[in-house]
Order: sequence, then C-alpha cells, then structure tokens
Amino acid sequence: MLLNPVVANLHNTQTDRFHPILFCESPLPGLLPAEKPVRHRSKSHHTQGFATRDEALAECDRMVEQLAGESGGPVRLCLQKDFAWDGADVPAMVVFFVERDGNLEPM
Repeated sequence: MLLNPVVANLHNTQTDRFHPILFCESPLPGLLPAEKPVRHRSKSHHTQGFATRDEALAECDRMVEQLAGESGGPVRLCLQKDFAWDGADVPAMVVFFVERDGNLEPM
C-alpha cells in the first residue's frame, strides 16, 4: 500500500531526458504537529525516461490514474518544477512536501 503518493518529474541534466518519479510518505518518528512539511522518499522512476517534458508529464498523469485505481486513495502531482538529477547513481531522494494554495511544493 502506498502512503500519500506523489508523482513528480525528474530531469536528467546529463542526457536531457525526463523521468516521472513516484514518492511515498515516510513519516518522521514521533508525534508531528498538524501543520508540517511531510517527508516523502522516492520509490521508483521511469527508467528509460522521455525525450520531452510534455511526454513525461503525460506519463505522470497516466501514473496518477493507475495508482489511484490501485490504491483507491488520492494521488497528488507536484509538477511546478522538475527535480534535477545529474544522471549519476540512482536518483534516490528524500523530499519534504508542503501544501500551499492547494499545490504541493518541495521544500
């Protein structure tokens, strides 16, 4: 089961390709205040990626539909900006998301 999944876009700056990426909530230990940034960890990304950002964003939309159908819960998008990746190693990330004006933003 995915906890509060977020779909975003990863930009490989080395190859100039775009990779949709999935994040799942990974709460910090202990009690959290009601207003908080929420920690998410990357779970997977589209390995081959796409030549254009528009193609990747279309895949992000498809992922949201698929994941919502599988989990039965909401899946959020964070597409205001792409996450930069230099193409080295696996793009494993921990990101804190906060909601502002109805949109998720990375901190």
